[in-house]
Amino acid sequence: MKNIKAEMWSFTQHITSNITPQSSKHPALKIMESAINVLVSQFKTYAGKDGSAYTLSKEEFKSLLTSQLTNLVKNASDPAVVDQLMSSLDANNDGELTFLEFWQLIGNLANKHGGFAQ
Repeated sequence: MKNIKAEMWSFTQHITSNITPQSSKHPALKIMESAINVLVSQFKTYAGKDGSAYTLSKEEFKSLLTSQLTNLVKNASDPAVVDQLMSSLDANNDGELTFLEFWQLIGNLANKHGGFAQ
């Protein structure tokens, strides 16, 4: 089985190698760039409160769901829902979600919310 995480990391490094941080020398971010910044910022806000600053623990994930995604995740405060989502997203079963693992949820929610899911 291929190492999907390693491939994804390599791909991410490739596409982001020419990205420069926003500064006064750069024009304002576009709408989609701003949306990405918000998602990254919110992930970082919740990650690291009780462990690694780069991953969401189950409690951090629950906190993010119940405060930020209650309109898109049904029963976001239900422990069974949190457990089910956590286990479905946690590809390496380490009990924490990396940003790429969390991104799967965002993609699925956007797909469904945007009317793309059948």
